[in-house]
Amino acid sequence: MRFRIFKGYNLLQGVSDSSFGSISKKRAVSFLKSLDWQGKKEDIVWAEQVFGSSVHLCRPSDSGKTIKNVDALVSENPGQVLAVVSADCLSLFLFDPKSKAIGLIHGSRRSLTRGIISKTLKEMEKSFLSDPKDILAAFAPHIRVCHYWLKQKTYKRLKNTRFKKYFVAKKGKVYFDLTRLALDELLRAGLKKENIEDCGICTFCRFKKFYSARKKEQNPLVYKERRPRFAAFFALKKPQLLDLREKKIFEKIIEKNARALKKGGVIVFPTDTVYGLIADAGNKKAVKKIFEIKKRKKEKPLPIFVKNLRAAKSLALIGKEKERVIREKWPGPFTFVLKRKKKKGIFGIKKGTIALRIPNYKPLNVLLERVGRPLTATSANLSNRPFCLRPDKVEEQLKESQRMIDFIVSGAKFPFARPSVIID
Repeated sequence: MRFRIFKGYNLLQGVSDSSFGSISKKRAVSFLKSLDWQGKKEDIVWAEQVFGSSVHLCRPSDSGKTIKNVDALVSENPGQVLAVVSADCLSLFLFDPKSKAIGLIHGSRRSLTRGIISKTLKEMEKSFLSDPKDILAAFAPHIRVCHYWLKQKTYKRLKNTRFKKYFVAKKGKVYFDLTRLALDELLRAGLKKENIEDCGICTFCRFKKFYSARKKEQNPLVYKERRPRFAAFFALKKPQLLDLREKKIFEKIIEKNARALKKGGVIVFPTDTVYGLIADAGNKKAVKKIFEIKKRKKEKPLPIFVKNLRAAKSLALIGKEKERVIREKWPGPFTFVLKRKKKKGIFGIKKGTIALRIPNYKPLNVLLERVGRPLTATSANLSNRPFCLRPDKVEEQLKESQRMIDFIVSGAKFPFARPSVIID
């Protein structure tokens, strides 16, 4: 199963079921392949799951490992798959679309009452500068209050704590509401209710599809396996590669990229000069990502693409003589440094001037029209490194920052084959 709330993002996400058998590392690969995963088992990071509240910040070197003594994993590494197993516990998915970071929690009752949700969110805030109000969350199948009865020892331990509010008494037993506890923890941390999706499935009720430890307690013969488990997997995919030469999907490529830009994403897109790093120039966080990806000094301004001369005049002071020169050069590989108007809402530029250009490349011009806003116009390479004319060279230079890039679009010929000419 997959979650609707993550649709449209460049994510790998899924929860296995009994049709794949009790999940082993070998079966994990088989399940992930069913999600069109192109990786290998060495890309998966497993949490050991000790029913505690420790959170691990995954490094690229953690891929292929089982992280000891943790029940939650967070990552910003594209291609690295986070994994937890369950047989009643809540697997909780967390995704920050702004900072491109993910988290996956093994939410046992003990983990949840020990604060694992708030600890995971704090780790995401600290490591990725995540804002809880931006985070999307999804609840995987888990045992619900309808069947999660408390054993006497557990009841005595919790009855005088704040978690008593999650008790439900019926038919001589006390049941515990894991779902409401997790939801309250997320809302208390600052997540928006509309950003939380619950699949609504109880593992006990659907024990044939999703393994349930409580069901096995009730009927030891219900499963062949001694300790059957299903698994949850979550990953940031590497930037999706799209080729403009595939004419049948040209419109779809433009639409995907326009949507990503409107959401604050960053794309690599061919221009009439070299490959460019493109973002909405009016989105402060997106522009900040451009500086981070390029490792560019903040005091070095970014050039801006505009769709036409009228858009340029809305941002800069352009006299008649300057306009005459501009009309001779645009559209084309010429960037004009102009006195800017006192118009707010464009980021990454100097206080007194703005560098503008209208490109001469149809797909980019169409994209500018579709987005309807000025876009950044800087080359897709690290600062002080060679500009790129091939997508593999872009990937090579920007591999450390791939998590911040939504799409890499290829397929262009570069007649100019060098950065634009600056006219000051």
